[in-house]
Amino acid sequence: ITEYKDYDALVQNINLEDITSSAKNADVLRQLRNGDPDWNQELYILGSEIDGDIDEFVVGTGDDLGWLGYFIGRSEVLQALHIYVFPEEKEQLVAFMRGIIQNQSIKELSIHTDLGDQGFESIGYFLRNDNALTRLRFVDFHVDTECGHNIAMALEQCRHNSLSRFELENNNVSAEGFAEIAATLRTQSQLEELHLGHSNIGRDGCVGLGNLLRRWQSSNLKCLTLSNNNIDDLGLEALVEGMSNCSNLEKLFLSDNRSITAAGLRSMSPLLQSESCSLQRIALENINFGDDGAISLADGLRVNKSMRTLNFAPMQSGISHVGWAAFSKLLCDTSSINSTYLSNHTLVDIGGFYDDSDTPPDIEGYLEWNRDGRRHSVIRKILESHPDLDMEPFFHWKLKFLPVIINWFGRAQEAGLEQSLGGRKLSSVYNFVRGMPMLVIGGQDKEKTRRRSRKRRLDGETK
Repeated sequence: ITEYKDYDALVQNINLEDITSSAKNADVLRQLRNGDPDWNQELYILGSEIDGDIDEFVVGTGDDLGWLGYFIGRSEVLQALHIYVFPEEKEQLVAFMRGIIQNQSIKELSIHTDLGDQGFESIGYFLRNDNALTRLRFVDFHVDTECGHNIAMALEQCRHNSLSRFELENNNVSAEGFAEIAATLRTQSQLEELHLGHSNIGRDGCVGLGNLLRRWQSSNLKCLTLSNNNIDDLGLEALVEGMSNCSNLEKLFLSDNRSITAAGLRSMSPLLQSESCSLQRIALENINFGDDGAISLADGLRVNKSMRTLNFAPMQSGISHVGWAAFSKLLCDTSSINSTYLSNHTLVDIGGFYDDSDTPPDIEGYLEWNRDGRRHSVIRKILESHPDLDMEPFFHWKLKFLPVIINWFGRAQEAGLEQSLGGRKLSSVYNFVRGMPMLVIGGQDKEKTRRRSRKRRLDGETK
């Protein structure tokens, strides 16, 4: 990097109006220089005005971007930098970036344009030096093979564990470009959020991403966004193989991948049924997976203990009463008390995220019970689904199980389920005792004998 102005020596006498194209840009530099704590701590470098706020620096003729970089580098309060335009002249670029790479307060960096070879190389210097950065975004521009290579080279310089969120969204990414970026991300296993929505990564991108996730030795990933990416069943299957290595993954967004069918959803069953699965939310809006897809999801979730939200648009999903019946059985299998007990009691939302009016009433009722907590949900489902509680399966426990039954009804009463209980506590105890009369009678005879023996002993002692 070539020599440039001695900004430290000049800063005391500089007139901000002389180095900017507008009074508003001068105010931005003043905010950076003074470190005003009331400032919103964000800066947008733009080619044209968006909202006209104080955090917008609109580049125009007369702006010395070296001074802008200098004040950004000295700032101790700036936390987010959004770059929509970048200096094209080498001298301005060098001066701008030499200032920026001194900054140690920026936690979020958003790039909204192709910076070119020199620009991304300069961003690499920043990524290498800023150990406060937690969020890195490349948004809203075409990423061809060359641009993907440049992003990968810049990202390779980021060796701090502080980076927790990476975004490559709303970009038309070439297969070759994404392959290079995914390969570089292998060194970023500390990432907790990976947002790749609306980037057209397709099946090949899913294969590369699956390989990436599988090679992370200790994955911290909690959120994966892949909405609107032309993902098909084979692409999803490749992803599942990688996601099986992500035991901390809680959120998965697959909406608007319209080529996903029941076969792809079926491939998710091993992930959902794994004991290490931590998924709590899956989004499948605008995917017509039909009844077969609903059945596949229900089967996959049958033994899952982590999922709470399954989002899809009921009117666009192609589900009929057959698919809804599969979800109903998932939530409350009424074939036996044991099956009801083993049903899913963790899901609290199925269907529309913002509107549940298209969710059948019986399913919404089960979900409402699940929202009360697993313990209350199990009791309510058993009481509502089995009016006559069959005590015979418990007979082999003999009278040892009687206190458990009485305690179970007590918990139901504590949960406010008196109306559901009716007279079933008394009738259940009666049926249980009636099923083993000799044990009860025998127990009474033994108690009488024990009392007589004790009385004889006491009489003998008094004589």
